[in-house]
Amino acid sequence: MHFWLVMDKKQPQKRLTNEEIEEAKGHAKMLYLHENVTSQKELSRRVHVSENTISKWVNDGNWAKLKKNFLLTREERMSDMLDELTEIQAAIKEKVKGAKFADHKLALVRRMLVNDIKALEVKASIPETVAAIMELVKFARPENVEEAKIIMKWGDIYIKTLMK
Repeated sequence: MHFWLVMDKKQPQKRLTNEEIEEAKGHAKMLYLHENVTSQKELSRRVHVSENTISKWVNDGNWAKLKKNFLLTREERMSDMLDELTEIQAAIKEKVKGAKFADHKLALVRRMLVNDIKALEVKASIPETVAAIMELVKFARPENVEEAKIIMKWGDIYIKTLMK
């Protein structure tokens, strides 16, 4: 597949190198995920590639799924689960003396919540990983643009392996 630089409808289009494609894709992805530019027309205009190319990148890279993952941070999910666990404990305490224990269904839910909380405590979420990589790219870019591109490339590869 070939990608073309779209500058102006009156000017001829320029075929992009693989490096230029990756740079444009990274820029588009950053705009989509971090600056909430989700209009393919706007992304196309700002990154200078066709709307069809943007559409392909968004679909192939599951950017919409990544976007949804950014909505809840690990701390927010942790807080919600701890609230649920607290509510379960409160419901058990409200039972009459001699029956202050979880039934089978409630015990199962509690066990699942505890396991989910443990998993969140030890594993960084994809959105946090993406955010950390983006911060590293922003840090490196003023010093060395080429190195920042390499970081972005490897970060993208790493994130894709996490999503599998």
